[in-house]
Amino acid sequence: MLKSFTNLKKENFSINSVSLINLTLGFFPVSFILGNFVINLNIVVFCILGIIILKSKVLTTKFSFSLKIIFLLFLVILLSTGLSFIVSLYHEGYNQVSLEKLIKAVLFFRYFLMLLIVYLLNKNNILNYKYLYFSAIFSTIIVSFDIIYQFIFGFNIVGIASYGHHNSSFFGDELIAGGFIQRFSFFSIIFTALILNNKKSNSFIPSTILILILGTGIILSGNRMPLIFFLLGLILIFLINS
Repeated sequence: MLKSFTNLKKENFSINSVSLINLTLGFFPVSFILGNFVINLNIVVFCILGIIILKSKVLTTKFSFSLKIIFLLFLVILLSTGLSFIVSLYHEGYNQVSLEKLIKAVLFFRYFLMLLIVYLLNKNNILNYKYLYFSAIFSTIIVSFDIIYQFIFGFNIVGIASYGHHNSSFFGDELIAGGFIQRFSFFSIIFTALILNNKKSNSFIPSTILILILGTGIILSGNRMPLIFFLLGLILIFLINS
């Protein structure tokens, strides 16, 4: 009886952990809007949950060649920065700038850890991307409408003023609103296409409306390169679909 209860408790913990890590993954588009602190906190929580779920699988899994190459690139950055710090310390003594570069290089390694966890979770069929898709649709549409509102009235819905021909929405003095929409727009477009895949008669209008809303948001944001990437991405999606 006790053994059965213990197994049930472990199973519930596992299910809750899986649900939580999928929700954490889905929260990433929203965390970009809320700022760097929330992004970094989200990464830390995601990595901790991933390590708890995966446990020994991190050490027993055979990794792909491409992942090994990426690891070497991160390792080269870390080692070169560390060597630069040691040389600077030997010739010039303590240097605040060199120390900050070394700390940044160490912290930069968290992105490889996140990539590794995503790779392993995906390989073990633990990740469910629907939360990420829903979050991407919600975030990109909200930001697009907010940019349009900011363009018309000179300030967005929370009172952030427009920067001339740049409309930054919730990002304030960071002029990255167009890049944000462009990066997450294809999650939105592809997911919409997948949802409406079996409703061919109704798929064209919602997809077109979504593309127009996102495209308008990118144009009015004042960011040029995201618009170019957005158009190239649409062409690529059209060619693949054809």
